[in-house]
Amino acid sequence: MFKIAKYPNPVLRKTAKLVGDFNDDLKKLADNMAKVMYEDDGIGLAAPQVSKSLRLIVVGLGYGEYKTYVNPDITFFSKEKTTTDEGCLSLPKIFANVIRPKKIHIKYYNLDGELQKEKLKGMDAVILQHEVDHLNGILFIDRAEKINQGQEILDSLKKQLDDKAK
Repeated sequence: MFKIAKYPNPVLRKTAKLVGDFNDDLKKLADNMAKVMYEDDGIGLAAPQVSKSLRLIVVGLGYGEYKTYVNPDITFFSKEKTTTDEGCLSLPKIFANVIRPKKIHIKYYNLDGELQKEKLKGMDAVILQHEVDHLNGILFIDRAEKINQGQEILDSLKKQLDDKAK
């Protein structure tokens, strides 16, 4: 079973690779990601968060069910914004206000390699934007307007990163 990659793990800052093979391995990866997400009380999980640099996202639908987004591409962002208090399994105990577009359009592939399109709004749109950011090496703390909880944890993690760079 996978473990969640925690910040400052470098995999979280890489741009994930496109998925090329739609096969049983991909389905197993998605299944395992969903199990890890639910075990950690998450609502979405991107493959880089389990140290797999692939453009794959699972989003919880409740009751152990999940939806998969392979090679997702957000094609539209509304001008209207919403502010939510976001957290992340890769940054435990840290929460921040993040302003994101209220509505998005997304195209992606399902696990069988079939092209799909969706229009999302509200919390569904926020979750997908958060997870797509992971695929691009962006964390919610990069977009945070204000850290609501865990500033001291974040400061300590950033110091570890600075010390490594020296």
